Amino acid sequence: MTTISILTCVLGEPQALRATADSIKPYLSDRINWIIKFSDKSDKKFVESFSGEYISIQQKSDSSLYDAMNQCLAISQADYYLVLGAGDTILPDGMKAILEKLSAGSLTDVSYHPPILFSATGAISQPYPNSLKYFMSCPHPSSLYKVENSLAIGGFDSSYRIAADYDHMSRYAITFGEGVALNSSPLVGFMGGGISDNRALEGKLEVNLVRIRIWKAPDIRIYGDLLHETATTIADNIRHNFS
Repeated sequence: MTTISILTCVLGEPQALRATADSIKPYLSDRINWIIKFSDKSDKKFVESFSGEYISIQQKSDSSLYDAMNQCLAISQADYYLVLGAGDTILPDGMKAILEKLSAGSLTDVSYHPPILFSATGAISQPYPNSLKYFMSCPHPSSLYKVENSLAIGGFDSSYRIAADYDHMSRYAITFGEGVALNSSPLVGFMGGGISDNRALEGKLEVNLVRIRIWKAPDIRIYGDLLHETATTIADNIRHNFS
């Protein structure tokens, strides 16, 4: 029987986590469980308010988001996992496609990449696993990976502050294959507003480090892409701010 863990790492007491819980609870069963990793500084009453059947709550210290993610992976007993942030939600139509695969016993590939919905704008991002060498072409929230495979490559590299998810997805694809892009409705409503949005430039620099270190991108390609990105950003800034 194939099983899935949903992993959520929480800092503080974000009220947006209530929406995440409400979206997950209808699907919790002996095949789908939720692991919530709270910071050791989170309020105890807030933490306990999320207790329930098929929910595993962990509260201990960690050094970063990705250290916390590795703690979740280490305790998951499931075959697959997907990651949701506090405020992200499971979408019924997208979940229906996953449940159909679970019921049919056809959830067997190394990874699956459904589309994702950006809740703030309504935009939908389609996955392109064969473009991972160039950028994070599959959304990390909503992608399903095998727990044992992620552990076999050492989990998430916590030396990255922002792009450890891209690093992990890249190493996973090189080791096990790119996986399957699902032609389905979005699985996750992504809230956004996290560190990757607030420190976007730093995130882009880390992404390019991954391209160099993991994908062995030549320096000239990185220089070219950086030139294109910075020139476009500067040109747009001038266009919008100077008459």
